[in-house]
Amino acid sequence: MSSMGQPAAVSAKPPSKPIHVALVGGPESFDRLGEVVRHMIVGLVDEAIRVTLVCPVSVNADHLAPPAEVVRYAPTRVPLLRRRSAQAVAHQVRPAGVDCLHALDADGLPLTHRLAAEANLDYLVGIDALRKHVRPPDGRCRAVIAAAEPIRRRLGVQHALPEDQIHLIRPGIHAARRATCFADPQHTVAIVAAGRSASPGPFAAVLYAFAELRAAGRDCVFFLVGAGRAERTLRRLAQRLDLMGDLTFVDRSSAEQRADILKAADVFIAPAPSDRVDMELLAAMAGGVPALSGVAEQAEADQPNDFVIPDQTALTFPTGDAAELTVKLAALLDDRAAARRLAEAALDHLRQHHSPARNTKQLADLYRACVRPGG
Repeated sequence: MSSMGQPAAVSAKPPSKPIHVALVGGPESFDRLGEVVRHMIVGLVDEAIRVTLVCPVSVNADHLAPPAEVVRYAPTRVPLLRRRSAQAVAHQVRPAGVDCLHALDADGLPLTHRLAAEANLDYLVGIDALRKHVRPPDGRCRAVIAAAEPIRRRLGVQHALPEDQIHLIRPGIHAARRATCFADPQHTVAIVAAGRSASPGPFAAVLYAFAELRAAGRDCVFFLVGAGRAERTLRRLAQRLDLMGDLTFVDRSSAEQRADILKAADVFIAPAPSDRVDMELLAAMAGGVPALSGVAEQAEADQPNDFVIPDQTALTFPTGDAAELTVKLAALLDDRAAARRLAEAALDHLRQHHSPARNTKQLADLYRACVRPGG
């Protein structure tokens, strides 16, 4: 009721519906991007973005997405079953009121294409590789998200995409407050090498460097993570080099064990360059560990890891060059103050360019621009 002389009540405008985004990952997406996705989901919830996670049935999403809804699917290579799987996911996504899809990487893009068609939704796609073949964006693609500046440049050339459709949003990861290497002078130094390689050569060079350190009487233990099909060959080499007493091979399938080893590392080695952003290298640097990164002979502009700035945020060496790797490893062990300065410089760089808060703010703004009419 209103009385004479009092202004009439103004009806409140109903609050706008929060944007609802489905993050879609492929069979390998969450193994590689798990830590980034976890920070992303928490940050998006803080940005009032509702999140649904679309992931394979094999993924343990409990530690990834406590605040998010989860929709499961069974990956398959059979075309008819892939379509049925997409239809089953669409039947859950549509009633939930999802506004748009976000393929986390190229591995999640095939399912996202099918979901977009089945659920009549637009989508965004994240690209974290230089040379990964991806289907050119179609009429439903509202934005392409490049994980690094070299990838952004390559996308513009590769697909002739307009600049306003490509957005540089680097993966967000929490950086340690300070360098964590060599915390206890009495503690045996842990050197961890991790990565992916099509041949055993890059990892073999690491083993030769380990053997040189051991022959010099260095008090070190060594870990080799993710050797894959080359592991049998590398085990034989390690036996010949008499390393097995100090060397542990770690299976890539154990994400929790990999995380624990990275936390305990004093030095990290990425043996071989990749066309993808190296998430393990990024995680090690974010953990306060000095890093060495193998680089190919081609120009460094062709490397996707733009957080690796030679001699500033990481040391680099030619992939497969055991002699140079040995020299640089020994330098870090001999000058631990310099090693800590290298790790601190990397932390400063990651806080500036890979902040989870910055990552999620950029994503939330992009979602809002893509979902609103005319966005």
